[in-house]
Amino acid sequence: MRFNLIVFRFIVFGLMTGMVAGVAIANPKALSNFATRDVPSFVSLVQQKLKTIITPRPPIGNLSVVRDLRGTWSSSIRGKGFQLYGQFATGPGTTHIYEDGDITLVINTVQNNVAIGTIRYTNMSVYGTTSVPGYGNLTVPRQYTGDAGTQPIRIGVSGTRLNFGSMSTNDATFSMQGNYTTSLISGTMTATTSYGVIKGEFHLIKVR
Repeated sequence: MRFNLIVFRFIVFGLMTGMVAGVAIANPKALSNFATRDVPSFVSLVQQKLKTIITPRPPIGNLSVVRDLRGTWSSSIRGKGFQLYGQFATGPGTTHIYEDGDITLVINTVQNNVAIGTIRYTNMSVYGTTSVPGYGNLTVPRQYTGDAGTQPIRIGVSGTRLNFGSMSTNDATFSMQGNYTTSLISGTMTATTSYGVIKGEFHLIKVR
């Protein structure tokens, strides 16, 4: 699972934005090098999403698979196969970040409650803003982070629920859970890091 790469890019972007804020405080004229805009609605959206998106627990047991998962699944809306939201304390300010992109999931086999295939994240981009006390909001233009490459994946299947797996490092815990029908896969992606929480949703449609 390459979710950790996406999260890493989130964190790097947040830290970079925080450094920009620090430069601006040291040299207020530096503010003119960055587009400042009224972003309360963006900040409010990120905060609300972080509160309302619920990460489901992994499925318990091995219920029979109820639909044929084999095939190719891709973003139900191009460019928004996944949408993730993050909030970090960065230096003197608070950074809010949004990232989206496409997912292509290919499931080749399903056996013994395990789906095996590949996953690929593409067209990834991230946008963020840092609110700095006394200086307002600093925004950085949308950054495109490209293609994470095709990676093998094993997904636990129980009834209509999917467990893409979880992993822990010294600084973060990542998980990805979902549900499926004949033509749709939807779920959540969550990371709890030492910088803050990153989470969002993904929605895929079966194309063949």
